[in-house]
Amino acid sequence: MSEPSDPSVAGDGADGRSATGSESGPATGDGDEPSPGAAARERVTSKIAESASGNAIPPGPIARVPRSKMAAREWYNSLSRWYDVIADPFEAPAREAGLKLLDAAPGERVLDIGCGTGTALVELNCAVGSDGVAVGIDLSRGMCRRTSRTLAAADLDPGVVVEGDASTAPFSDGTFDACFASFVLDLFDTPEIPAVLEEWRRVLAPDGRLCVVSLSRREAGLITRLYESIHELYPTYVDCRPLYLRDTLLDVGFEIDAEQVASAWGLPVEVVLARNG
Repeated sequence: MSEPSDPSVAGDGADGRSATGSESGPATGDGDEPSPGAAARERVTSKIAESASGNAIPPGPIARVPRSKMAAREWYNSLSRWYDVIADPFEAPAREAGLKLLDAAPGERVLDIGCGTGTALVELNCAVGSDGVAVGIDLSRGMCRRTSRTLAAADLDPGVVVEGDASTAPFSDGTFDACFASFVLDLFDTPEIPAVLEEWRRVLAPDGRLCVVSLSRREAGLITRLYESIHELYPTYVDCRPLYLRDTLLDVGFEIDAEQVASAWGLPVEVVLARNG
């Protein structure tokens, strides 16, 4: 399912005429204000220029996630006890690739966004050591409780997990040297994603690092299209959906440091390390 198209773009024909058949051009009678068609072409030209300069736009449609955050919270609360059995075997290889790419260092301040049951947060805490701090945030209270237990079992501070919405993170500007998000960005509805990434940029220090692991639509084959069809039918339960991750990060101003391709559930996964430019 794609975003509604811009009517001012759709209304312009290939011969430069508008949908009414009149020539597209400057409006008359209202000064020098351009017509809607001309304004639309200017926006498209601007987007093309952004893409050429490295601030790429997604090259195709991205499915929506038409379920509420309350529904998501309830679903992950109910799933929290079984998540490591149901999902972790499929997610683990790509997540580990992301942690390796992020390469958290001793003394760093790291945020694990959508920390789930805490598996990555344990590794991040061990990486930053006693001179650093790794904090988890998750929308689901059930997941936060599981994370606290996972941390305690690893003899780590179980209190470094916050129940909260990562789109309005309760942290000051520039708090973290690095952020990690594994199969999280692809849970947000399409119109939310730019604002969510801007929020993650806000809590990152200047030149801070963001590693994102996400299902990828870059080389969408039959399995990906089948998965998207199931997602459209059951968006609450099959809620991750493929993104054009690299392009989306570039579009909001991140710089790409490194990227890898992995897989989960037989679907392509992008693992991208970006920098807060």
